[in-house]
Amino acid sequence: MTKTPSAELWIKVNLPGIGQIGPGKISLLKNIRTHESISGAARAMNMSYRRAWLLVDELNKLFAKPLVATWAGGKSRGGASLTKLGEKLIENYDALVERALRANQAILGEIARSVSRDAADP
Repeated sequence: MTKTPSAELWIKVNLPGIGQIGPGKISLLKNIRTHESISGAARAMNMSYRRAWLLVDELNKLFAKPLVATWAGGKSRGGASLTKLGEKLIENYDALVERALRANQAILGEIARSVSRDAADP
């Protein structure tokens, strides 16, 4: 049975001269929220801890206030959580993606229907 192709939006917010925020960084933030840890988020995403830590550091430097708060290890082990600004960024990004999808649903459907069926088979 041939799978019907679909078209999806991949939205990256470019902050000229400052940085970018896209689905990967938003996914990292969501995983930090879920796992309450940068290392846990990295494992969930099959990403190295170093890469995740560098992305968190980059995100924290992009904004006037940090998006992720961290605390050191010890008996209680280290951890991380999202700040109110981090939560707000996820909320705003998700709203942006949802609105764009709704506004462009017909066009995405048309693009998907015009894709070669051979291209849809893996």
